[in-house]
Amino acid sequence: MTLNEALRIKNDKRMAEMNESDKRRAELHAVVPRIKEIDLLLDNMPLRLLGGENAEIIRAEDENLRSERARLLEATGFAPDYDMPKFDCPECNDGGYCGLKLCQCIKNMLSADNYQKSTLAGGLVGKTFDVFSLDYYTEGSERQQMEIVLNVCKKYAENFPKFDSAGMLFLGGTGLGKTHLSAAIANSLSTRGISVVYESAQQIFDTVDAVRFNRMDISERKKYETCSLLIIDDLGAECITQYSISSITSLIDLRIVNGKKTIISSNLSLANIKKTYGERLFSRLLGEYHVLQFVGKDIRMMKNKGC
Repeated sequence: MTLNEALRIKNDKRMAEMNESDKRRAELHAVVPRIKEIDLLLDNMPLRLLGGENAEIIRAEDENLRSERARLLEATGFAPDYDMPKFDCPECNDGGYCGLKLCQCIKNMLSADNYQKSTLAGGLVGKTFDVFSLDYYTEGSERQQMEIVLNVCKKYAENFPKFDSAGMLFLGGTGLGKTHLSAAIANSLSTRGISVVYESAQQIFDTVDAVRFNRMDISERKKYETCSLLIIDDLGAECITQYSISSITSLIDLRIVNGKKTIISSNLSLANIKKTYGERLFSRLLGEYHVLQFVGKDIRMMKNKGC
């Protein structure tokens, strides 16, 4: 979605609501003719001011007319704002701009759209902090560890981008909640207008490779470099070559240098990450990232078995 497309969507909503407001006002005027008279008098106030009439007198008349209108609405059973437009965004009234600044609602639309277009994100929209359950983890040290993990992830999302590391590294076996909590962070941030891209390590490498050989536009690679949060899922499951290792390492380095946050999830242990990707990436992750160890049993398998 482009900025112009987002603005057009908001403007269409604005015009639709204005039309609905006009219909409600026409209905109101038909039921209470005096309100129609009051509205005509109120609409004429600016012209009277321009004509040089006393501003204090006009303001007093305006206040009296509005008070009478409110009493009539209450007496006839209409809500005080019955004929007022009900815009989605009260900040910009669905116009897209607050003064000369782009409204946050437009930024939210663009961010959410970009996140939805991430290869993995489409199936992760419902994965939020609210539906993440600790009941699947055994009471005791296992559940305590996952409670710590959950709280760190919540804090990360709440305070983003103010976090004391370049990113987070989620480690643990399959089905322990790494994808769910990654998505919960992404969903939380994207609804606040923060740009998030969520991709598998393999998809990132495929895209970088396609751009390299001019099969994709360079903008497809740039989104990994410029988004506020990049989530790299399943590091270690991609087709590992020297080029793929170099590509991932360079991307992570670039984001650290540019102050961009990254979350990486992997089924590999720290020792296997070092063995697979080398000392350079291992050092970066250990020195710059907050490491969270996920524990427990495969939740997906437990759900399939009806546990």
